Amino acid sequence: MKARNKSLSAVMLLALTILVSGCNMFEAIDSSVNTSSASDLINEGNDRLAEADYSAALNRFDRALEKTDSDSARRGRASAYAGLAGFNMFSALNSMQNDLAAPNTSAAIFQAAKKINSLENIDKAIDDMALLSNPTKEDLLFRSILASLSAAKTIVEKYDTNLNSKLDKPDQINFTTNDKKTKSWEQLYSRFGSSGSPYSLEKAYIELTKAFDGRGDSWKTISPFASTTSSGKYTQANYNTIEAVGDFGQRIKAANIIYGNSESEFKTAILALDGVD
Repeated sequence: MKARNKSLSAVMLLALTILVSGCNMFEAIDSSVNTSSASDLINEGNDRLAEADYSAALNRFDRALEKTDSDSARRGRASAYAGLAGFNMFSALNSMQNDLAAPNTSAAIFQAAKKINSLENIDKAIDDMALLSNPTKEDLLFRSILASLSAAKTIVEKYDTNLNSKLDKPDQINFTTNDKKTKSWEQLYSRFGSSGSPYSLEKAYIELTKAFDGRGDSWKTISPFASTTSSGKYTQANYNTIEAVGDFGQRIKAANIIYGNSESEFKTAILALDGVD
């Protein structure tokens, strides 16, 4: 009899727990069931991306990547990281192509990079996009713009020593600026110039020529570091964006030639990157 009473007590306690918790317990159970597979997690993550709920999306794609290392999961997590960093592709391209009188210069990239609030999250997005096994044209565009904005944000974080979010004369720019806090110039030059680096302006330029190719007038392009030539069809606006990345790379390359010889000339070269007087 006592055993039966204990059993009944346990059942009543469970019922009371469910009653008090309302639907939350069932929602948790349903969520556990619904997100048990990688494909379900990816679908949920994409839904959260569409709602601009980037933290929730990141959670879903993190869990999906524990189950499968797929392009869909990598691409989704990269999008979540980029969203958390304040990145929006339409906004970035609109800024680069329409906010300045000279959209074919590095200044256009620095202008768009002002909207990025986390270099760390942008770089995490780039790392994920670099691991795609079969990138589409849209992927090439996404990671190329990310890499270009990352380069601009990295330069500002290193050389904006008076912390006013731009490069100007009061900044203390020399051969060892912030090297204890940031990468050295030599490390940055390798990062930006090597076609094997996911953060490379050389790689970004080449991938942009592929991503944008298909509509508009015929143009020839020359990459900023290795002088790799190609040709394609581009609208004027898209060609300007390609050339903005090229101009950025060429200015970095020119600064590297000066580096180690004249600090004043090196400072002038760095200050010219963002087009701000």
